[in-house]
Amino acid sequence: MDVFRNISIIFVSIFLESLPFLLLGSLISSIIENYVSNDTIAKLIPKNKILGTIAGIFCGFFLPACDCAVIPISKRLFQKGVPINVVISFMLASPIINPVVLLATYNAFYKTNPHMFWYRLIYGIIIAFIIGYIMGLIFDKKDVVKPSLECECHHHHKGIISVLEHTGIDLYEVLKYLIVGALIASLIQALLPQNVLAIFHNNNILSVLILMVFAYLISLCSTSDAFIGKTFTNIFTNNSIMAYLLLGPMIDIKNTIVLLGNYKRNFVLTLISLIFIVIFIFSMVVYRL
Repeated sequence: MDVFRNISIIFVSIFLESLPFLLLGSLISSIIENYVSNDTIAKLIPKNKILGTIAGIFCGFFLPACDCAVIPISKRLFQKGVPINVVISFMLASPIINPVVLLATYNAFYKTNPHMFWYRLIYGIIIAFIIGYIMGLIFDKKDVVKPSLECECHHHHKGIISVLEHTGIDLYEVLKYLIVGALIASLIQALLPQNVLAIFHNNNILSVLILMVFAYLISLCSTSDAFIGKTFTNIFTNNSIMAYLLLGPMIDIKNTIVLLGNYKRNFVLTLISLIFIVIFIFSMVVYRL
């Protein structure tokens, strides 16, 4: 009975934590659909792949969204003809470099290890650029988005009514996958023994791998994961904590299910593989404290 209660509490916590950001993402997606034309986007996005990927990262700062909220926005951008490299760099960077997450990370680490704030910011930007650029090369001009629901009304809508209708459609499409993802994540959080995490703390490679897997399974919102990461300071290496802080906002089991509901499987699996590989390399080779 206590286990069921814990699962219920964690599920509600994850769901309610994600819902406001998901609603914000759906609203932004709807505004893009209704008020930003394909021609406008084509003029704003640089044709050069490198500059375009950098532009996507900057969009991640000015369009703040958590890891779930970026998915409906990214899908709408795809449908508007934004190149894959731009959308992916935006989708990966936003949950790390948006102002709310930066503030949370700073508050979590500024007293104990202020370097973590800067490394998370800088490496988050670099990794988003690398993966965005590679995904652009692999899937350039390929159809990677699953079909969306369309408004079934037969009359023409304008203004706020249209925005609200498209917001509802986008929210419905993502919400059902969020519920499944939140349920799986809550089961893992409630049933996974916490002392399992400490088994490999003396081995740097295993320490990095275990916290990467933990970040993927635990499915915390990027606005709060820094405070959990702080608790690992005396248990795990700095490399592994950085891997946790980088991977969690970019991919977890919750938004994997949301991604699979909106994008084709090969695209999602390639993206997840690149995220794990690049972050592991950065944590083991590039990052040093």
